[in-house]
Amino acid sequence: MNKYNIFEMGMQKMQSLTCLVKKEGNQYASLCVELDIASCGNTKKEAIEGLKNAIEAYLEYMISEGRENEIYRPVPMDELKDFLFPEPYKYEQPLKAILLEL
Repeated sequence: MNKYNIFEMGMQKMQSLTCLVKKEGNQYASLCVELDIASCGNTKKEAIEGLKNAIEAYLEYMISEGRENEIYRPVPMDELKDFLFPEPYKYEQPLKAILLEL
């Protein structure tokens, strides 16, 4: 089993992860919805790469600790809303989804 198929180890089976990227000031913020992991970077590419690295480190740690059944921890809804719609922009905004491949 490779490290990218770890979700098959427990009751949960995931084929992909939902990852969002948005511009925040001079940076880009990225968030994995299913794992509540975030990163940022000066460019969209850096934010995505940082998120990939953070996800990989998190998965490796959880597996090494024998906590495979605790891997899935979705972002709380209020935090997701804050990520998507920061305070001055509490109205809906167009979003683009991108596929994040590990």
